[in-house]
Parts: sequence; structure tokens; C-alpha cells
Amino acid sequence: MTNSTLREQLLHDVQDRTTEMRRWLDTDTSSLTAYLRDEPVDDTWLSTYERLNRELLSAVGNVQEHSPRRR
Repeated sequence: MTNSTLREQLLHDVQDRTTEMRRWLDTDTSSLTAYLRDEPVDDTWLSTYERLNRELLSAVGNVQEHSPRRR
């Protein structure tokens, strides 16, 4: 696999994780608003948010690891 192909796959994974997060957040905007206001939210909602956020940040980190270093 070439570096450009790997990078494209990794970027596609970031796009997929972003889409997954956005769709999930759209299903319950009241909990998102509460979370942003530092108000109590449902434990299930919070654990799902944290999992999706970790997966998204991991995907971004994978792209950064395989990106050419800028000087």
C-alpha cells in the first residue's frame, strides 16, 4: 500500500468518525446543550459521547502520524 493510499484511507476514517459523531449529536441536541452548559446529562449519553470523541481523536492522530513532517 502506498503512503498516499494509506493517507486517503486514514482521512476517510476521520470523515466517517466525524459523520458518526454529528449524526449521533443530532439525535439529542438537548443533552448536548446541557453538556455544553456543564449541566447534568444521562450517563449513557455521556459514555457514548466520550467513546465517539475518543474514536474521532484516535482517527485524527492516525492521520497525523502518517503525514509528512513540516519544517
